[in-house]
Amino acid sequence: MSETNLEIVRRAIKAFNGEDLDQALEWADPEIEWVVAREHPDAATHRGIDAVAAYLREWQDTLEDLRLEMARVVEVGDTVVTVGKMCGVGAGSGAPVEIPIAFVSYVREGRTVRVEEYLNQAHALRAVGLSQMDDV
Repeated sequence: MSETNLEIVRRAIKAFNGEDLDQALEWADPEIEWVVAREHPDAATHRGIDAVAAYLREWQDTLEDLRLEMARVVEVGDTVVTVGKMCGVGAGSGAPVEIPIAFVSYVREGRTVRVEEYLNQAHALRAVGLSQMDDV
């Protein structure tokens, strides 16, 4: 029995939170694209598993105890929207950090082919034609 897109994304988040980046990326298509939030100072599109892994490792190096706390994860067709926050502790400062974040993950044939990250939840919802999470 194959996993639903929702289950694939949830497993990836769980692996990421367990600091197992290799397992988190098992769900990714080899040619995955990861679009960094446009508000991020280093906004870019990373292509391929190695580039995405390097980007995610930068986050792990910047924030100790990094974890994604997803308040809602919903499936809209073959797309999964996750809304929550990224939490951790500043590696140099020791200051607690919480960043509101949302992801839109496009899944095809059991593989995530594209992830778009948003620092604005409303923008993520609009990307999939929703006005609010309760529309699902």
